[in-house]
Amino acid sequence: MNEVNFEHLLESALAQLPDLAIKESELTTCARFLEVIWDENRHINLFSRKMQAEALVVDHLVDSLLLLPFLPDVKVVADLGTGGGFPAVPLAICRPQVTWLLYEKSTLKRRYLQGLAEVMPQLDVCGKLEDFGIDDDVDLITSRAFKPIAETLRLTQDFLKQKGQYMLFKARRERIDQELSDASSLLKGHAVEVQAIKSPINQAERHIVWINKK
Repeated sequence: MNEVNFEHLLESALAQLPDLAIKESELTTCARFLEVIWDENRHINLFSRKMQAEALVVDHLVDSLLLLPFLPDVKVVADLGTGGGFPAVPLAICRPQVTWLLYEKSTLKRRYLQGLAEVMPQLDVCGKLEDFGIDDDVDLITSRAFKPIAETLRLTQDFLKQKGQYMLFKARRERIDQELSDASSLLKGHAVEVQAIKSPINQAERHIVWINKK
């Protein structure tokens, strides 16, 4: 039995973010997801084993949910480098009508994600991005703690040219500006916006980088 009461920790954290308007059933499902990833981390490296449960809740799950109010009205989202499931799984719990394609290169992590997909039909686990490419049905690309912007765009060049809608979750503005500068030649014909995201319980610097085809 898991000794950490993730539902209580998550409920306390989300009480400080009433604008997210998470339903009780979604909160419970998010807590169950935290229990799964906490236990699975004993077998494969999904996050630092030194991390405290409170940090997993606030710095990863709640941090991912900060994107929820800004998620566009789309049908299919590709999440690049899903890893342990952030931000895709928390967002999928709260937006079950959206199909989430999880791109992950690690065989062990894909096996873990496949276990989640068996109980969450809105999840579809894909392989390595370089091998599979972006599905034609994808409307939006997301990522968190993935590759620099230029490399992300190079890996998804066909999507960039055809649809070109990205919602990239990034940290420091200084680093973002450098990445955008490095990607300038790839961004011709696209509008770019950097949106600051704030949380009263997570003081870390967070931004959404929006890239949209003009």
